[in-house]
Amino acid sequence: TIRTVRNMLSNQIYCGDTVNFKTYTKSYKLKKRIKNSPENMRIFLNTHEAIIDRATFDLVQRHFEGRKRADKRGDMDKYAGYLYCADCGSRLYLHRGKTAKDNSFRCGHYESRKSDCTAHYIKETVIDEVVLQSLRKVTTFARERSEEFYNMAMSNGEKEAMEQFKDTEKLRNEYESRIAQLENAISTLYMDRVTGRVTPERYDSLAGGYEKEQSELKQKLQELDSKTNVISAREKCVRDFIANAKKIVKVTEVTPAILRAFIRRIEVYEKEVKYSRKCTNRINIRFSFTTTKAFEADGIMIDNEKIPTAV
Repeated sequence: TIRTVRNMLSNQIYCGDTVNFKTYTKSYKLKKRIKNSPENMRIFLNTHEAIIDRATFDLVQRHFEGRKRADKRGDMDKYAGYLYCADCGSRLYLHRGKTAKDNSFRCGHYESRKSDCTAHYIKETVIDEVVLQSLRKVTTFARERSEEFYNMAMSNGEKEAMEQFKDTEKLRNEYESRIAQLENAISTLYMDRVTGRVTPERYDSLAGGYEKEQSELKQKLQELDSKTNVISAREKCVRDFIANAKKIVKVTEVTPAILRAFIRRIEVYEKEVKYSRKCTNRINIRFSFTTTKAFEADGIMIDNEKIPTAV
């Protein structure tokens, strides 16, 4: 059914990740489970084979976060799920004018009075102009100087990453060796119980300790896998960005397809002078690839996915 498909596309487990501590209880006396906040969950990436590829999963999450239905004129907000307030983190919602040129965005928390945040008013045409300008420069750089772009995006922390990878492999071997030893110990202990050389009480005590240690080591292995997969995931993001830049050569307008291919998130700051018609907003564009070192791409400084641009 449609509900089943939607539940699958909303569940991170189907893109190969393990999510722990999704719910909690305030007391052991209470049976009711409470949904945990994302920052208190433990997420381990790529722990099993994925059914849904990550690009599709991320795209669906942005769709669910944004507006699902068209307005009375049949138009959809192309920035739904992409545009956020840089100060409070709320989504910016579209306000349609008499014509497309009059469309604007405002902070959701400001409108609902959920916080003391300000309007962050900005016109859609202004965002289009900034996004187009930034996209053309960065995609041209990625397309025409692909090797340089790749090296700059991947270079920072490469030495540290390799050292971390070596340490991770060393720990992995130690954990796996210890898990195998514990498995053999449990098997031997079981045979001793069957033959009567170990009492049932002694067996339960020793086996329980071995199994607890095994469980803790397996949990640590999952954490190691999550750390090592960060490097390969970063490389894939950079290569996908370059491939899309070569595939989509002419970027003439901002469309949902363009946003899906190149951009992950856009953050809008408030004007330094409120209500000013001359003062402009500052915009951060987070592209679909991740970086750990700031580098400049044709005049645009890329630093931790953030691209500050004066509007």
